[in-house]
Amino acid sequence: MNPIPINLVFEDQVSEFVMAKLVEKEKKFQLSYSYTEGGFGYIRRNIRGWNQAAKGCPFFILTDLDQNDCAPNLIKEWLPIKQHPNLIFRVAVKEVETWLLADIEGFSKFTGISSANFIENTETIWDAKAELFRLIRRCRKRAIREDILPKNEFAKVGPNYNERLCEFVMLHWNIERAMKRSDSLKRAMEHLKNFNVVY
Repeated sequence: MNPIPINLVFEDQVSEFVMAKLVEKEKKFQLSYSYTEGGFGYIRRNIRGWNQAAKGCPFFILTDLDQNDCAPNLIKEWLPIKQHPNLIFRVAVKEVETWLLADIEGFSKFTGISSANFIENTETIWDAKAELFRLIRRCRKRAIREDILPKNEFAKVGPNYNERLCEFVMLHWNIERAMKRSDSLKRAMEHLKNFNVVY
């Protein structure tokens, strides 16, 4: 069976690496094009066009739930028309960082932070970046702290935030372990696993 070409649409670089790893795990896919201009606004503005384009080639779209109340309502609000079967639209609860923190064992080993400091149910975390920063402040590896933590009150993240988290995703993140603690990740993975292209 020939691999299914699939396009990725995402908010940021960390999401791109996460999605690529999920797709890579399902051997039936082949990555095609990637689309982003940063942030959810770009996705929301263009999602109807990608829904239409999915007739010719599948699209995998990932966004964060953030302050929205639930994923089904977000999907319905952004895409009030019929969703094409070739459009995979998933929502990370509450942010894609929670999917990374769900692999407690992997992130603990990567940072040297004791697993006792982690929240077991990551989907109860209201602000994933704030939780990530709380953990990283306990990290004894200076390079990781300097890469991830904001340098001052005006910076939202550290200077190499994306690069360091992408390193974790590609080299250390274990999807199976993370799925046990993140239902939204588990559903996204199951959707990819059960996906059949429609032409």
